[in-house]
Amino acid sequence: MTLKLSAYPPHFRQSGFYRLGVLCLLLLMLVGCSGKTKETPIQQIVINERSVNANPEIETQLARLETAIRLTQQQRYQESLDLLQTLQTSLLPINHHWQALQVAAISSLALDDGWLALRLIDRFIQQLPNLNQQQQYLFFGYKADAFMLTGFYSNALQQRHNQALITQDKNQQQVAYQALWLNLLKMNGETLRDLQEKENQPLLLGWLELALVRQMITEQPELFISRLKAWHKTWPYHPAQTFMPEEIELLTKLSQQQVQHLGVFLPEGGAMADSANALRDALIARQLDALNKGYPAPKITFYNAESALLDDLYNQAKKDGVEVVIGPLAKAQVDLLERRSNLPLPTLALNYGNDEKFRNKSLYQFGLSAENEAEQIALKAWQNGFRRALVLTPESNWGTRIEQSFIDTWQKLGGEITHSRQYGKTLTLDKSLRELLEVQLSEQRHRRIINLLGKRPHFSPRPREDSDFLFIHATSADARQIKPALSFLRASNLPVLATSSVYSGASDPSRDKDMDGIIFCDIPWYLEEGNTLEQTVRQAWPDKMVNYGRLYAMGADAYLLAQRLPLLNALPEIRIDGATGRLSQTNRRIKRELQWAQFNKGKVESLTADAFDKQQLVDQITSD
Repeated sequence: MTLKLSAYPPHFRQSGFYRLGVLCLLLLMLVGCSGKTKETPIQQIVINERSVNANPEIETQLARLETAIRLTQQQRYQESLDLLQTLQTSLLPINHHWQALQVAAISSLALDDGWLALRLIDRFIQQLPNLNQQQQYLFFGYKADAFMLTGFYSNALQQRHNQALITQDKNQQQVAYQALWLNLLKMNGETLRDLQEKENQPLLLGWLELALVRQMITEQPELFISRLKAWHKTWPYHPAQTFMPEEIELLTKLSQQQVQHLGVFLPEGGAMADSANALRDALIARQLDALNKGYPAPKITFYNAESALLDDLYNQAKKDGVEVVIGPLAKAQVDLLERRSNLPLPTLALNYGNDEKFRNKSLYQFGLSAENEAEQIALKAWQNGFRRALVLTPESNWGTRIEQSFIDTWQKLGGEITHSRQYGKTLTLDKSLRELLEVQLSEQRHRRIINLLGKRPHFSPRPREDSDFLFIHATSADARQIKPALSFLRASNLPVLATSSVYSGASDPSRDKDMDGIIFCDIPWYLEEGNTLEQTVRQAWPDKMVNYGRLYAMGADAYLLAQRLPLLNALPEIRIDGATGRLSQTNRRIKRELQWAQFNKGKVESLTADAFDKQQLVDQITSD
C-alpha cells in the first residue's frame, strides 16, 4: 500500500481530520497485510507516549517512524525499511533520530543487508547530538555487524573493540568480547594473518594472535597447546585473560586426540574410476606432504568399493584398526548409509545423499556442489545491495539444478527474478541473451515506427534497465561470448556474477580477456598463490588438472576433514580452511565457503572488499 500525502489539498492537510487520517491509514498498513506475524518485542526500541504534534508534516514523520518500529518488532523488516526510507530527516525531531537509527540498523541487519545498514546509519547519525554511553555501545555494535556483512573485517573489529571499551559494565563487556571473538572465527587464516600484520592497536593485536592460535587446532593440532602457552606468556594482562572464550579449554583436550588410521572406500573400476583415482592420488599426496613437513600423518588403507557390500567393507576396516572411513563415492551408496541409524565407524562420504535431514550421526557428507555455489552468489549479491536478478543457465539437468538453487535462495532472501532463460538446443546463447534483456521488444517498437512513418529512422536496440545484475552458470567457452554480447546489446555496465564453471583453473589471458569484468567464486587452490601441495599435484598430473583439478583439491580436503571429525562433533560451528574453500557443516553436510575473484585484462584477480564502489561510504561511517 502506498500512502500519497500530496493527494490532499493544503487546507485539508492542516486539519485535525488529516492528522487522524494519517494515523488511521498507517495503522491500516500495519494490520492489513496478509498473514499472521509473531510478536517479538525489541527492548532497545521504545515508543513513548506523546501528544499529536501541531505541525502536520512533523506528525506524519513521527507516525511513520512509530509504524516502522512496530513492523520491526513484528519481524516485518522489509516493510519497516521501506517506510523508514520515506522519512524526511529534516522534518523529524532531533530526539527521534536515534530511534530511527536503531530500527533501521536492526531491520537491515536482520536481512543481512550490511550496505543498507551503513547507509541508513550514516543518514540518521548526521543530525544527532553527542550520544550517551549506552547509545554509543549499541552504535558501535551496529556498525561492527554491518562491516562484517560487507567484508570490511578490520573496520568491524575496531568497532567491536570500541564497543567493549566504551562500557564499564562487566556483562556488556563480556557480550562485546564474545561478539568480537565470533567475528574473528568467521575469518580464514589468511585474513587473520593479513590483519595481524597491519594492526597497530595492541589489544586488538592480542585478540588476532589468540584467533591464530585457535586456528592451529584445524591446521596443526599438535602445536595448539604450545602456541596457547606462548600466547598466555606474551599477553598476561590482556582482556582475553578475563574473558577467555569457553571453547579454548575443550580445544586443549581435543588437540591431544588424533586420528591414527583412515580407511578409504573407493571403486577401482567402473564409471567412477577416473574420479576415484584423482581422489586417491590426492589423499596420498596430502599424506606425503604432511610427512615431508614433519607433521603427524595417519595411516591410510584403501578398500575396493566397486562391487563389495558396504557391511563387508566396514567389517574388514574394523578388523584392520581403522578409526575413520572416507567414502563411499557413489551417490546410491551414500543414500543407503543415510537410511541407517548408525554406522560401525565414523564416516565422511564423498558425495551428498538425497535426504538433507538425515539422522545418522555417524555420517558426514562432502562433495563439490555447484548448487552450493549458486547459493553463495545469491547471498553475495544480496549483501552488496542488489535486489533484481537476471538468470542465464545452460539447457540441461545440470543447468536447471543450478538455476533453481539460485532462484530459491534469491527469493528467500527477498530478491526479485526479473527474467530467466536457458540456452542450448532450443535457444542459442545470442537469442537467449536477447530475450533475457527483452531486446526484441525494442526491435518490435522500431518496426511499428517504420510502419507508421514509412521511414527507417536511426535505431539501436535498447535492453531492459530494470535489473541489478546477471547470474550465469556457463563453461569458459560460453562465458567468453557473454560479455562481448552484452556490450553489443548496450548492456556492458550490467554486473555479471558467475559460478566457478567459467574458470578452468589455468591462466589464459589472451582468451579470457573476453570475460573481463565477470565476478566469480572458486576454490582457494585456484585463486591463492604459493600453495605447495597444489603445485606438487599440478606437476605430478599436469594433463589431468583441467578436468580433475577440483577433485584433487577435494581429496586433499577429505584427508583433512576425516582427521577433524571428532572436532566437528564437539564444535559443530567450527570452520576449517581447506583447498576447496572454508569448510563448515550444517546437519553434518559439509558446506564450502568459496573465495571471490574477477577477470581483469584476461587475468584472475582477487575481488577486493570495495569492488562494488562503496569505499566512500565505509570511510564516511568509520570516521563518525
